[in-house]
Amino acid sequence: MREPTRVYTSALPRINLQFLADMQRKLVDSSPKTQVFCDTNSGRVYFSLVSGGYSATINGVMRVIGITITRAGFGYRRWYICPHCGGRVAKLFIGRKDVGCRKCWSLHYASQSEDETARLRRSVWKQRHDLWGDDYPPAGSLLNSPLKFPKPAGMRWDTFEKKRSRLLKTESAYWRLKEPRDAKGFARVMRKAETSMR
Repeated sequence: MREPTRVYTSALPRINLQFLADMQRKLVDSSPKTQVFCDTNSGRVYFSLVSGGYSATINGVMRVIGITITRAGFGYRRWYICPHCGGRVAKLFIGRKDVGCRKCWSLHYASQSEDETARLRRSVWKQRHDLWGDDYPPAGSLLNSPLKFPKPAGMRWDTFEKKRSRLLKTESAYWRLKEPRDAKGFARVMRKAETSMR
């Protein structure tokens, strides 16, 4: 097996926009030298309010994290500004001595390494969850056909039919790719069983 060449987003701790909202709430009426900290796998990170945003200090290295706002519908959305590339991002990743965005850390999403079958399976799970959520246990098994599942309460029939039709097409594509692999794997297991019996 070859050495893994990609590092994934799950490898580093991160701060998201919910963390930003919590940090703003804690630092908004505090004195200028007040610090908020959080413990991560990379060490303890201290955040404080500075002009133009916040400062993050990890293991003695300080980075200024800017904040920007964009319009979103009738409201607005806050973003971090990456201290390295200046890009507008929703998450910043924390290393041993630095803070940066996914691109600056050269991180990848796990789905980027999945084959077509795994991507289709992920899509099927997502579509099933969007339709029935966690409240309908039979939807949790890919062996159960969605044709037998009831329409969720409160959903319009035309919307339900459209979503279910899309789900059926995705599941059909998934099973077309998966069945030959399963047959090949089963044949290999049978050959091993036959040779062990001789």
